[in-house]
Amino acid sequence: MNNEISAYFVSGIKLFLNIKVSGRRNFKINNMKIALLAVFAILTFSRCTKNYPTVNQVYSAVYTVQANQWAQGTDQDGTIFYSTTLAVPELTQNIDLNGGVVVYLSFDDPSSANPTYEAMPEVINGVAYGAIHTTGSVTVDLRGADGSNLTGAITAPVLIKVVLMDASPLGN
Repeated sequence: MNNEISAYFVSGIKLFLNIKVSGRRNFKINNMKIALLAVFAILTFSRCTKNYPTVNQVYSAVYTVQANQWAQGTDQDGTIFYSTTLAVPELTQNIDLNGGVVVYLSFDDPSSANPTYEAMPEVINGVAYGAIHTTGSVTVDLRGADGSNLTGAITAPVLIKVVLMDASPLGN
């Protein structure tokens, strides 16, 4: 039975390859060609490996900033603003240079199970909220949206969410 299947298989390959068989000697040569072709195909396709790209990651953390953590600062033109700097050791140089950093602000109670976040930059009630980052830290600042001095910082605890997106540089 196995010989019949083998013969049928070989006949199918011969038809596929359009090999003409004439005489016993050509039959052996053609069988040898088919066997070599099969070995070559197996070796060729068995060496294929899949390369999976590195999956870049997104990380996030929520920081609670108390009212006393806002520091007053003065721009070069004398305009008063407030800022706080968050230590974010996960913000690596690679993320800083090739990835992304997105910062959100929530005025909801820090114990809230479902806080609402505003993406920065944002202007709320005449105050411009912004964020800048560098390797290892994120600074959130509050400025008068019209360029005026701020008379005070936020007086209640706020939530600041920092989202870090790791990435590889494009090949350009």
